[in-house]
Amino acid sequence: MKKIIFVLIFIIQILSQGEIAKAQTSDYYAKVESSGTFFYSAPNENASLFEIPSSYFVKTSEIVGDFYRASYKDIDGYVKKSSARLMDGTPNTPYANATFKMFVENYLYTNPTKNSSVVVAVETNDILTYYGTKSGEQVNSTSNLWYYCSLIKNGQTYRGYAFSGVTDYLSTIPTNYESFKEVSENVPQDNQVTTLSKKTKIMLIISISVPSAMILYFLIKPAKIQALSNKKNTKKQQPKRRNGDYFEFDENDL
Repeated sequence: MKKIIFVLIFIIQILSQGEIAKAQTSDYYAKVESSGTFFYSAPNENASLFEIPSSYFVKTSEIVGDFYRASYKDIDGYVKKSSARLMDGTPNTPYANATFKMFVENYLYTNPTKNSSVVVAVETNDILTYYGTKSGEQVNSTSNLWYYCSLIKNGQTYRGYAFSGVTDYLSTIPTNYESFKEVSENVPQDNQVTTLSKKTKIMLIISISVPSAMILYFLIKPAKIQALSNKKNTKKQQPKRRNGDYFEFDENDL
């Protein structure tokens, strides 16, 4: 009985942690080794955000069709499986570290075009974090290149596109020569960690606890019935009480 209770408590504790490992859990970095590799907001080619600087990495978590679900710096998205090689190692500098400013006051836009919505106004002393590039509206005769970037202002992070023609002081992005042993593309899918939602955890706990409680009840119930039966039989077999020099007579015995 104690073993059964221990197993039930152990299962509930595992579920309450919110993660069930399908296998040995691990996230793998994938190296971008050629230009023209994009980071996407959704697993389709129409959802590109920016071109990832070549020689740098994304951190993968699972396979979604022809894409890896991945992260780059502090954003989540997708990258094509054919565009990045999974590697068994942790790079010291997985992402390109670059910043820039604008030499005139301007804006961040939701898309690489001035006709899209404004995300936030940018001043000349603001420092923007660079993620990558994307071709867009040709604002002047020399360039149609836009930078996907972020800006922290008043404690809030804004992300969007800045036209490269009004930017200045972009950091030099050196080539990243870090490399590791290549691993199978199926590893992220096999080794991913499944995170359970709160609702799912509750349903799993209930679905396991209720049948387990019934099993315990039916294991305990026969013992209780037997104990009550033994007690009743013992009571029936008790001798009649003697009161002084005579026995009490029970009319029910007739």
